[in-house]
Amino acid sequence: MKTAAELLAVFLGRPEARRACRVVDLYQAWPEVAGAELAGHARPLGHREGTLRLGVDDPVVMQEMTFAVPELLARVNAWLGQNAFDKIQFDLIGGRVSLDAPQEARPIFHVPQAVRPENLGGLLGKLDPATPVGRCYEKYVRFFQAPARRASRRKKATNTDLEAKRI
Repeated sequence: MKTAAELLAVFLGRPEARRACRVVDLYQAWPEVAGAELAGHARPLGHREGTLRLGVDDPVVMQEMTFAVPELLARVNAWLGQNAFDKIQFDLIGGRVSLDAPQEARPIFHVPQAVRPENLGGLLGKLDPATPVGRCYEKYVRFFQAPARRASRRKKATNTDLEAKRI
Protein backbone atom coordinates (compact mmCIF):
# COMPACT_ATOMS: atom_id res chain seq x y z
CA MET A 1 0.00 0.00 0.00
CA LYS A 2 1.30 3.47 -0.93
CA THR A 3 1.57 6.30 1.54
CA ALA A 4 -0.30 9.57 1.10
CA ALA A 5 2.98 11.32 0.24
CA GLU A 6 3.67 8.81 -2.55
CA LEU A 7 0.16 9.17 -3.98
CA LEU A 8 0.40 12.95 -3.81
CA ALA A 9 3.75 12.86 -5.59
CA VAL A 10 2.22 10.75 -8.37
CA PHE A 11 -0.73 13.12 -8.70
CA LEU A 12 1.40 16.29 -8.68
CA GLY A 13 3.81 14.69 -11.14
CA ARG A 14 1.16 14.62 -13.84
CA PRO A 15 1.52 17.30 -16.53
CA GLU A 16 -1.97 18.73 -15.96
CA ALA A 17 -1.31 19.10 -12.21
CA ARG A 18 2.00 20.86 -12.87
CA ARG A 19 0.25 23.21 -15.31
CA ALA A 20 -2.47 23.99 -12.74
CA CYS A 21 0.13 24.81 -10.10
CA ARG A 22 1.98 27.02 -12.58
CA VAL A 23 -1.24 28.95 -13.35
CA VAL A 24 -1.75 29.57 -9.62
CA ASP A 25 1.79 30.96 -9.53
CA LEU A 26 0.84 33.20 -12.46
CA TYR A 27 -2.02 34.73 -10.47
CA GLN A 28 0.24 35.39 -7.52
CA ALA A 29 2.92 36.99 -9.70
CA TRP A 30 0.47 38.92 -11.88
CA PRO A 31 2.01 42.42 -11.50
CA GLU A 32 5.43 41.01 -12.39
CA VAL A 33 4.09 39.06 -15.39
CA ALA A 34 1.78 41.68 -16.88
CA GLY A 35 3.87 44.69 -15.99
CA ALA A 36 2.88 47.50 -13.65
CA GLU A 37 0.86 49.47 -16.21
CA LEU A 38 -1.27 46.58 -17.51
CA ALA A 39 -1.62 44.95 -14.08
CA GLY A 40 -3.10 48.20 -12.78
CA HIS A 41 -5.95 47.89 -15.26
CA ALA A 42 -6.59 44.13 -15.53
CA ARG A 43 -6.50 41.48 -12.81
CA PRO A 44 -6.90 37.69 -13.12
CA LEU A 45 -10.31 36.20 -12.42
CA GLY A 46 -9.69 32.66 -13.64
CA HIS A 47 -9.24 30.53 -16.73
CA ARG A 48 -11.08 27.91 -18.71
CA GLU A 49 -9.44 25.73 -21.31
CA GLY A 50 -7.37 28.12 -23.46
CA THR A 51 -9.02 31.33 -22.28
CA LEU A 52 -7.59 33.57 -19.56
CA ARG A 53 -10.29 35.62 -17.81
CA LEU A 54 -9.23 39.07 -16.65
CA GLY A 55 -11.29 41.57 -14.69
CA VAL A 56 -11.36 45.30 -15.35
CA ASP A 57 -12.99 48.13 -13.42
CA ASP A 58 -14.93 49.90 -16.16
CA PRO A 59 -16.10 49.41 -19.77
CA VAL A 60 -13.72 52.02 -21.20
CA VAL A 61 -10.71 50.19 -19.79
CA MET A 62 -12.19 46.95 -21.12
CA GLN A 63 -12.28 48.40 -24.62
CA GLU A 64 -8.74 49.75 -24.34
CA MET A 65 -7.41 46.45 -23.00
CA THR A 66 -8.53 44.61 -26.13
CA PHE A 67 -5.63 46.33 -27.90
CA ALA A 68 -3.20 44.88 -25.33
CA VAL A 69 -4.33 41.25 -25.83
CA PRO A 70 -1.41 40.17 -28.08
CA GLU A 71 1.13 41.67 -25.65
CA LEU A 72 -0.57 40.12 -22.61
CA LEU A 73 -0.80 36.69 -24.25
CA ALA A 74 2.88 36.85 -25.18
CA ARG A 75 3.92 37.83 -21.64
CA VAL A 76 1.72 35.22 -19.93
CA ASN A 77 2.69 32.35 -22.23
CA ALA A 78 6.39 33.29 -22.03
CA TRP A 79 6.21 33.36 -18.22
CA LEU A 80 4.47 29.97 -18.16
CA GLY A 81 6.98 28.56 -20.65
CA GLN A 82 4.24 27.18 -22.90
CA ASN A 83 1.32 28.34 -25.02
CA ALA A 84 -1.27 27.78 -22.31
CA PHE A 85 -3.68 30.51 -23.43
CA ASP A 86 -4.79 31.57 -26.88
CA LYS A 87 -7.58 33.99 -25.89
CA ILE A 88 -8.31 36.56 -23.21
CA GLN A 89 -11.82 37.35 -22.01
CA PHE A 90 -12.40 40.61 -20.14
CA ASP A 91 -15.13 40.89 -17.51
CA LEU A 92 -16.23 43.80 -15.38
CA ILE A 93 -15.07 43.06 -11.85
CA GLY A 94 -18.02 44.57 -9.98
CA GLY A 95 -17.97 43.04 -6.49
CA ARG A 96 -15.77 40.04 -7.39
CA VAL A 97 -12.35 39.62 -5.84
CA SER A 98 -9.51 39.01 -8.26
CA LEU A 99 -7.30 35.98 -7.76
CA ASP A 100 -4.20 38.10 -7.15
CA ALA A 101 -5.83 40.03 -4.29
CA PRO A 102 -4.49 39.45 -0.78
CA GLN A 103 -6.83 37.42 1.40
CA GLU A 104 -7.41 40.30 3.81
CA ALA A 105 -8.54 42.62 1.00
CA ARG A 106 -12.06 41.23 0.71
CA PRO A 107 -14.73 43.74 -0.28
CA ILE A 108 -16.97 45.18 2.42
CA PHE A 109 -20.55 45.26 1.22
CA HIS A 110 -22.72 48.19 2.16
CA VAL A 111 -26.47 47.72 2.36
CA PRO A 112 -28.14 51.11 1.94
CA GLN A 113 -31.00 52.02 4.25
CA ALA A 114 -34.39 52.23 2.59
CA VAL A 115 -35.81 55.75 2.65
CA ARG A 116 -39.55 55.89 3.30
CA PRO A 117 -41.40 58.06 0.76
CA GLU A 118 -43.43 60.94 2.27
CA ASN A 119 -46.83 60.11 0.73
CA LEU A 120 -46.58 56.37 1.15
CA GLY A 121 -49.93 54.59 1.32
CA GLY A 122 -51.95 57.29 -0.42
CA LEU A 123 -53.07 54.87 -3.12
CA LEU A 124 -54.21 52.10 -0.78
CA GLY A 125 -57.86 51.38 -1.45
CA LYS A 126 -57.68 53.18 -4.82
CA LEU A 127 -55.83 50.41 -6.63
CA ASP A 128 -57.55 47.09 -7.25
CA PRO A 129 -55.84 44.54 -4.96
CA ALA A 130 -56.59 41.79 -7.49
CA THR A 131 -54.26 43.35 -10.08
CA PRO A 132 -50.48 42.86 -10.10
CA VAL A 133 -49.95 46.61 -9.63
CA GLY A 134 -52.32 46.72 -6.63
CA ARG A 135 -50.65 43.70 -4.99
CA CYS A 136 -47.21 45.13 -5.62
CA TYR A 137 -48.17 48.50 -4.11
CA GLU A 138 -49.58 46.83 -0.98
CA LYS A 139 -46.34 44.89 -0.50
CA TYR A 140 -44.34 48.08 -1.06
CA VAL A 141 -46.31 49.85 1.69
CA ARG A 142 -45.90 46.86 4.05
CA PHE A 143 -42.17 46.91 3.38
CA PHE A 144 -41.90 50.33 5.05
CA GLN A 145 -44.38 49.64 7.88
CA ALA A 146 -42.15 47.31 9.91
CA PRO A 147 -38.48 47.62 8.89
CA ALA A 148 -37.21 47.05 12.47
CA ARG A 149 -39.12 43.79 12.78
CA ARG A 150 -37.75 42.60 9.41
CA ALA A 151 -34.15 43.46 10.37
CA SER A 152 -34.36 41.59 13.68
CA ARG A 153 -35.71 38.50 11.91
CA ARG A 154 -32.83 38.58 9.44
CA LYS A 155 -30.18 38.81 12.16
CA LYS A 156 -31.63 35.97 14.25
CA ALA A 157 -31.94 33.44 11.41
CA THR A 158 -29.49 30.56 11.72
CA ASN A 159 -28.88 27.44 9.66
CA THR A 160 -31.06 25.49 12.08
CA ASP A 161 -33.93 27.96 11.57
CA LEU A 162 -33.60 27.72 7.81
CA GLU A 163 -33.55 23.91 7.90
CA ALA A 164 -36.69 23.87 10.08
CA LYS A 165 -38.53 26.06 7.57
CA ARG A 166 -37.73 23.62 4.75
CA ILE A 167 -39.30 20.66 6.58
